[in-house]
Formats: sequence, structure tokens, C-alpha cells
Amino acid sequence: MILRRHVLALLALAALAASPALAREKPYLTAQDLDLVTTLPPPVANGSDADREQQAVVLAAQRAASPERIEQAKRDTDESLDTMFGAVLGKTLPAASLPATTRLFERIGETEEVVVAPTKKAFQRLRPYLSNPEIKPLVRPSVSGSYPSGHTTHVNVAAIVLGSILPEKREAIWGRVRDYAWSRVIGGMHYPNDLDGGARAGTAIAVALQSRPEFKADLEAARRELRQYLGLAP
Repeated sequence: MILRRHVLALLALAALAASPALAREKPYLTAQDLDLVTTLPPPVANGSDADREQQAVVLAAQRAASPERIEQAKRDTDESLDTMFGAVLGKTLPAASLPATTRLFERIGETEEVVVAPTKKAFQRLRPYLSNPEIKPLVRPSVSGSYPSGHTTHVNVAAIVLGSILPEKREAIWGRVRDYAWSRVIGGMHYPNDLDGGARAGTAIAVALQSRPEFKADLEAARRELRQYLGLAP
């Protein structure tokens, strides 16, 4: 009986894993399509004077952060569209209500991940909290390379795309980008130089997406859906 229950549980888990709802979206681009290692400027060198200056900025950001701002930094580890931009758009962005929009931005997230991961590995920049014991991991720690910031790459490419859908909201969208990215410095996960690299990487990805017919089709579907959901003119 115990063995039977164990087998049934494994079968149930396998079924859930195969469920379309849990399937990861296919990226629009890969690192073979966009090699950021050859296009981004190199990061500040580990152990250099410039590195110590960057560490000092992170330390100052942590010491200046209020408990409320640290809590926000913890929330900002989440990379969902709602966490990134829901508050500045004035309405929550639940995935269940926005299937086309969710699909577009999940594919953007997958694209950021597969393009940036080998870039981090190539540059091998140590994260602030791993370089200096005075810097604390105030958010969920990451151990991959620090440069460029993946969160900052993601929020920048998402902002460029979202701004094309909602041009009347661009000012609020870009204000949130800066705030969201700075959460990574407060959290001890990134240096300002990493945010710089992330902004450049996000822009490069956004430009490269324009040549992808799949992206254009998904963008138009999301545009119609999101504008209607927010009560904006088509």
C-alpha cells in the first residue's frame, strides 16, 4: 500500500511537470543570437581601486536604507510583470487575467536568462556581499556572476517593450526601473557598474527582438489585451 501511494505520488508530480501551465516559455533569442560578451564593456576589475569605490557605494546604500526600503528590496527580487510595474500602472497585473501579456513578458524573461547567464560566467565578477564581509546579503542571495545585473537587464528590456505598448505611461515606467534596479544595490547583490551593464544589455536585447516575427506577433496581442484591461484607447 505504501509503495502504491509512493508510485501514485510520483505519477502525479510527473503529470504536473508536463502540464502546459507549468511549461516554461521559449526564449525569443539565445546567447548565440546575441553575444553580450563581445558588445558590453568589461566590468570593474575585482580587487581594483575602482572595485573598492564600488563597494563603498553599496555600503553607503545599505546604511542609508530604511527598514521599509529593505523590505521593498526583498519584494523586488521577484521578476514578475506585476511586481516590476503593477504599482506604477495603477492596477495589479494578474497572470490569469492577462494571458497574452503574461506570455510575452515571460518569454522576455526567459530570453534575458539565456542571454545573460553565459555573459555573467564569462566576466566572472564577484558579487558585493562575496567581496566584502561588511556588505550584507539583505535579500535572497545569488551566487552567479555579478556583471551584468540580470534583474536590471530584465526590467530594462521589459520597460522598453511596455513603454511601446503604453507610451502615455513611460515616465512612470522608467521611474520604476531606476527604483527596482537600485534594490539590487541595497540588497548587496550588485554594484552600480552592474546596473550600468544591465541597462546596456536590456537595450541590446530589446533592439534584437525587433527582428523576430514571433515577438512582433506576441507584442501586438499583448498590446490589445493590456490596453483594454487598463481602460486605455486602442
